[in-house]
Amino acid sequence: MTAPGPLRHIAARDVPVLVAGNELLSSGRGAGGLDGLALCVEALLDRHGPVPLMPLDGLSPDARCAAVGAVGGFAPLMELPFGGDEFATAVRVLEDRTGHPLDAVVALNSAGPNALVPIAAAAALGLPLVDGDGMGRILPLIHQTTYALAGLPVTPLAAVSAAGDSVVLTSSTARAERLLRGLVDAAGGLMTCAMYPATAGQLRHAAIRGSTSRIMRMGELLTTQPRHPAVLAGLSRTVGARLLASGRVVALDLPSPTASAQQYPSMPTSIVVSDPAADGPVVRLEAQNEILLALIDGAVVAAVPDVVCLLDRQALRPVGVEGVAVGDHVDVLVIPAAPMWHSAAGLALAGPRAFGFPVRHPDEEGSR
Repeated sequence: MTAPGPLRHIAARDVPVLVAGNELLSSGRGAGGLDGLALCVEALLDRHGPVPLMPLDGLSPDARCAAVGAVGGFAPLMELPFGGDEFATAVRVLEDRTGHPLDAVVALNSAGPNALVPIAAAAALGLPLVDGDGMGRILPLIHQTTYALAGLPVTPLAAVSAAGDSVVLTSSTARAERLLRGLVDAAGGLMTCAMYPATAGQLRHAAIRGSTSRIMRMGELLTTQPRHPAVLAGLSRTVGARLLASGRVVALDLPSPTASAQQYPSMPTSIVVSDPAADGPVVRLEAQNEILLALIDGAVVAAVPDVVCLLDRQALRPVGVEGVAVGDHVDVLVIPAAPMWHSAAGLALAGPRAFGFPVRHPDEEGSR
């Protein structure tokens, strides 16, 4: 039986579509500040040619893969622009450590900068990109992945800084985040990493399939559809998005971080959305960089690991937490996470209690 070929090839012209599509999955963080990275990825695709987007079943089970992503903050991304060499360098350092060349690149997470970083790595290396990832959204810690849920070790891990420093980290998955975060801070707040070395056969049980093709479909919808009802209907069909509420942003709160939130690179924010004229619900959103909880009348109606996001009703574009303003007219949308995130282990790793909120996920047994 002949293995299926790639779903499509990702070319430089597809980058704006990818940027638009991944904004919703950034869960309120938005995709601001990606202009420099987008230009870098476009240049790599122009230089090396389009990247094949490969389904996992299109790879041999023993094909060797690794997850590639940027680790750090959004602000350093603008201050420490990518040069283009670090993507391939991180993979080469990991290959030297494992003694095995890669056959394909996979995404750490297909949202924010990391919707683009693995494409850059695949282009620079001349490798296919696996159509899948380990989060389906942005989560702050490198072990908050379906890869870790499936038992794949995050290390050995290779990290490369903008200055050209390279580090190989070997540790338990539980300790890797803390050790890597110290390296990232010392390197200026951003490093390109290659991690979770695994075979395609292992990833078939660990990856969220179709992640990149999904954000491309969302991006095509958001960049071509001018009608608000059609955008909502398209998002419902494409990613199962549902509308929680619509209204104006009536309040923004910037409380002090809680002790439980200190373990995360966190910027706590509260956003209140209401439509008094229509006697609609009052929705309060709680964020730590990404939106983590949505409450109506004090009851949790949506929560991480599902994606809670804001869509500007006039511009028909996602609104990030850092860009939201009082008076914005928005839709509050919920995009369901992959089923494995709704398991007991998945909710323990990336549900609301993992972020210090003493509440149950709405779909969790006993939450009602």
